[in-house]
Amino acid sequence: MNNQKATVLFHDALQRAVDVSLRWGREILTEITLVRDLRGRIRPVLSGQRDQLEKASLDGYRQALYETLGRYGFPPERALLFEEELTEPRAILGERRPVPGVEEEVKLYLLDRQVIGQDWMRDSLVRTSTNPRVTFYGIKGGVGRSTALVNWAWHLAEQGKRVLVFDLDLESPGVSSTLLPVEHLPDFGAVDWFVEDGVGQAEVIEPELVGISPLAQELAGEVMVVPAYGRLTGGYLPKLARCYAEFSGSQPMSWAERLNRLVESLEQRHAPDVVILDSRAGLHDIAAVLVTRMDADTLLFGIDSAQTWAGYRMLFEHWNRHPNVSAFRHRLQMVASLVPETGRDEYLRRYGEHAWDVFRDQLYDQAEPDDLEAFSFDLHDEAAPHAPWPIFWHRALQEFDPAEGGIDARTAQESLGRFMELADQWVMSATAEERS
Repeated sequence: MNNQKATVLFHDALQRAVDVSLRWGREILTEITLVRDLRGRIRPVLSGQRDQLEKASLDGYRQALYETLGRYGFPPERALLFEEELTEPRAILGERRPVPGVEEEVKLYLLDRQVIGQDWMRDSLVRTSTNPRVTFYGIKGGVGRSTALVNWAWHLAEQGKRVLVFDLDLESPGVSSTLLPVEHLPDFGAVDWFVEDGVGQAEVIEPELVGISPLAQELAGEVMVVPAYGRLTGGYLPKLARCYAEFSGSQPMSWAERLNRLVESLEQRHAPDVVILDSRAGLHDIAAVLVTRMDADTLLFGIDSAQTWAGYRMLFEHWNRHPNVSAFRHRLQMVASLVPETGRDEYLRRYGEHAWDVFRDQLYDQAEPDDLEAFSFDLHDEAAPHAPWPIFWHRALQEFDPAEGGIDARTAQESLGRFMELADQWVMSATAEERS
């Protein structure tokens, strides 16, 4: 007979900790917060005072955790912590979330300490500015996101709008060089702001962060750009390496809060009609901040491929567990980019079906057809978040050179006409209530 214990792996450990905590929580009768550390190890923090809880139950709970969690637990003598023993319990436990599906008899929470990944599950930040914000995001790069952004900004300026664009794809800045030839770069860019803010003097360079794109110089409106780097940035990589610190001067502050400060400060200074945020692609935390925390509508770019839908399904599954998913899911919209020249109708039909599958499974409510309050849409509902806004592939878009000016009106209409029409309506006309 083999008495060797089965190895506990990461994906099993949390549920094991939940099961043990529910069983012993009914005896201990106090709040339990499961803290999962950066290695994935789990240790409960109990409210109340250690000497007021029944010792036999505590000892049983410790031993059960030790025997259940394997390498993802702690030795019995270190298996439990108490709030009274923490230096700043409110600050440490402030971001805990109730464990879903747990009966009220046991108050069980989870605090998941991660190096990255937490911003996908956090709420939108509060701001005082009222201009629309739009984030351009793609689960994968190379799908025409930046090209669409540049041309929509130009299109808005053609209508007389003041557009403020932030190039926040800091690892692969593209919008900066597309909208701002070298001679039009401001002195500094976003990376400079984060570095200077780290030592508490961001305000010194804030007046020199915005360049005016010559692309819109003949238009009624204006395209203002906060590039990733500026004329005086110097060494980019040493600054990039210091961009994501979670402090401002001597004060702890999340990167999301710092970015919101930067955006709001420049909104107040330049009074744009619309702000466009260019996000890096993929599941990185920087994208999470731009998609879920900046109080922005978000355009989700993608081509119809297995990789696209696998990536979005992974992201939507994560959002499915977001405690306030209803606060932002109505602000998402799929964009079908690089729609091929031939077989367009069939391509968009397949795209819509694949998008509907991931929305229906993860973000739409399961509801009866006559439930008008539910966030649920028919496959063929053209106003639904899954219904793709098309951008048709065109050689002129691939060869787009800002030094030559905007694309001609005919090409813009053929390739981007429907996309820009819908984006205009969605962002500039509809109120937040109408979109909800």
